[in-house]
Parts: sequence; structure tokens; C-alpha cells
Amino acid sequence: MLDEKTKEVKKNYTVTVTMISYNDGSILEECLTSIRNQNYDQKLVNILMVDGGSTDDTLKIAQKYGVGVVSRPDLKDQPNVRAGMAFTLPQTDLILIFSADNRFQEQDTLAKMIETFVSGDVVACETLRYGYRATDPILTRYFALIGGNDPIAVGLGKADRGPYDNKKTRHSFGKAQDCGEYYKVKFKADITKIPTIGANGFLVRRDIMEKADYKENAAHIDMCVSLIQRGYNIFAFVKDRHIVHYFSIAPMQFIKRRLLYADIYSGKKIKRGYSVFHKKDGIKLALLILANGTFLIPLLRALRGYTYVKDVAWFLHPVMCFAFTASYSCFYLKKILKYRA
Repeated sequence: MLDEKTKEVKKNYTVTVTMISYNDGSILEECLTSIRNQNYDQKLVNILMVDGGSTDDTLKIAQKYGVGVVSRPDLKDQPNVRAGMAFTLPQTDLILIFSADNRFQEQDTLAKMIETFVSGDVVACETLRYGYRATDPILTRYFALIGGNDPIAVGLGKADRGPYDNKKTRHSFGKAQDCGEYYKVKFKADITKIPTIGANGFLVRRDIMEKADYKENAAHIDMCVSLIQRGYNIFAFVKDRHIVHYFSIAPMQFIKRRLLYADIYSGKKIKRGYSVFHKKDGIKLALLILANGTFLIPLLRALRGYTYVKDVAWFLHPVMCFAFTASYSCFYLKKILKYRA
């Protein structure tokens, strides 16, 4: 049981939910509704959006839900810079890095995430798994089931969430402590042993985040790497609460979007501290490429997953593994040839 003083501390954390937006009117309302429906005291919850100059009803919807908007149409094509602004502007105790395609699945998810900070040593918190809803589009269900939106990162053990075919603590990296409703994981400073955490419902202490050394336009994971390497390395993962990562586009469209992001974040203007594909992962990556090319090994994973959650979305796995492997291979081969030229 928590004493009265601890309960009061837990009760009074202020939170800013931050996100970037651009013409997200078709998906934004469900996102904001899920935030405002949280049973955590809404007087303590702010929502801040850095918008790229939306021309649809995004801003009208934001106003309806009391969202503070920073309009930066000059940064429409620089989502990385807008994201950097979104998590450096808030002045609340906690900052929740969210997105228009995120939704809280349970009404007490935010409260349960905030409770993990009461112990005092937790730097940041995520849900253990993505929210799975049988009525969502197939791509949303598939990524929730495997634990991430990139099967290559999942295959390397660097997924940002846990899969539904493994009921244990999801991180093979770091030392995990079972705290009942959540795990505490202490990560090592080795950059190859850090998963792709830091987005889609990532809750972090502002006073600690300000100690990170990262570029203003870097990705969220670079902030996490910086914190971990400075000794702020204890992260919490709530077991039975979820945040949905919603995808309404077709699989091949999504792969094209991922390649666009890869191009943005691998450009010379953005100096990354983190890479999913690290030199030390060379052997593991080579074996993964071979496995994905067989179709058989990903199919066996899909069959195993289907025994846990009976959803045909599992059977996207062989196709997506092959498509991602082929797409990334072509992308980086073109990069190498262009560099040598």
C-alpha cells in the first residue's frame, strides 16, 4: 500500500501530451477523444500539437478538444524538426510523446503509466504491448501482434513493444524486475542493446529528459540513447494496458512511407546517434535476411502466433518480412552506389 504522501505525489503529476500533425483530420478525433476520456485528472493534462500548416479540419478538431497548437507551415516537410519542438516546449512534470494515429485503449492507461514513476527511479514508461482490437484494419492488427511496425527491427530483437506470442517480459536486452503491474528494465549503455523505444505513447520525466544530449531534429530514440548512456537507464513497461498504433493504409503504401522516413533520417542534415542496423548486428542481420528470403521461417512464426491469437493478420508476416527485406536492400544499395559515384 502507498502511504498518503506517496498517493498525493502520484495524484498531482502534470502531463503534456505532445504530437505533430499535418492534415490528420480523418484520424485525429479518435486520438483526442481517447486522451480526454482518460480517468486521470484532466486539469493536469495538456495537449500540445506542432502543426505543419494543415489545410483540412485538423485545427478545428484540435480547438474542439482544447489543444494548444504551434503552427509551423514552414516546417511542413521537416517532421523531425517539428517533433523536436514538440518535446522541448512543455513545462509539465511529465511529457507523453504521442501521435495522431495513437489511441489509449483503456480509460486508466495513462494513470497506470504515471503510477510507475512513484518509486522515484523510473525515467520513462511505455506500455508492454500495443493495443490489439479485432475490428482494426489488418495492418494495425499485424503490427500489434508482432510488437512493432518494422519486421526487420522485430527480427533483430529491437521492437518497441512486446509480441502477443510471448507472454514474458519482452526485452532480451537489459535486466528486468517484475513489479507486479509493470516491469522495470535497466538498460546497458551498449547502443546495440537498446530497442527502438521513444514514441507512440512514450511517457518521460521532463527534468530528466532535459539532461539528454541530442540534436534538436533527431529522432526520439536518440533522446533515449543519450539518457541511457548518461545513467538514466531504468524504464518501466506496463503489462495490461495498451496504446493502439492505428494504420489505415495498405501494406505496400506503408513500406513506401517507411522508405521515405529512412531517407529523411539517414540524410546528412540529421546526425543520428542510433541505428537499427549496426555493424555489430552484421551476422544476425545476414541470418535474418536469409531467413526472410525463405518465406518458410516467417511462416512458422505466423503459425505459432496464430495459436496464441487466432487472427489471419499473422499471415502477413512472410510477405512483409520479404517485402521489407527487399525494399531496405534496394534502398541502401542505391545509397551506397550514389555515395561511391
